[in-house]
Amino acid sequence: PDSIGNLKNLTEFYWDYEKVELPKSISNLKSFTTLDLSKRQLESLPESIVNLTQLTSLDLGCNNLVSLPESIGNLTQLTSLDLSSNNLESLPESIGNLTQLTSLNLSNNSLITLGEGLNKMTSLTSLNLSNNNLTRLPDWLGEIKQLQLLNLRDNQLVSLPESFGKLSQLKQLYLHNNNL
Repeated sequence: PDSIGNLKNLTEFYWDYEKVELPKSISNLKSFTTLDLSKRQLESLPESIVNLTQLTSLDLGCNNLVSLPESIGNLTQLTSLDLSSNNLESLPESIGNLTQLTSLNLSNNSLITLGEGLNKMTSLTSLNLSNNNLTRLPDWLGEIKQLQLLNLRDNQLVSLPESFGKLSQLKQLYLHNNNL
């Protein structure tokens, strides 16, 4: 219902109706911090979401997203972003604006490479890149020195960058089912 935009103090929203249009008035809810739109069969990111600049957690997992708009970079307060189980082949450069992210889940997509934007995410402690089509990793990945969990399983990696030696905080590394 479009009247949801009147709930000015609402901070969390869980919407589990598949293929039901997200109310346009959702962009009025400036105090939103948590939004779960997983399993909604979304093919594109509703533009109204990028106006929710106070979001700290966004779950878009298990949808049909093939790309993200550049405006995703407006969500600079995000600390957790789940984009797992979509059809993403690449990421917009603006994703690098999400410098507060501590957890990023990109598993079960179709990523071939990682865009340069990710190199700005120096707060990441958990990065899940499992089950993609990655054949190599950029050298800057070793500069994300806060990483504690890195999941690279089920890709097509043939080597790891030299910079991996700099990941001194790394506690969990998953590499099985690669070509290493």
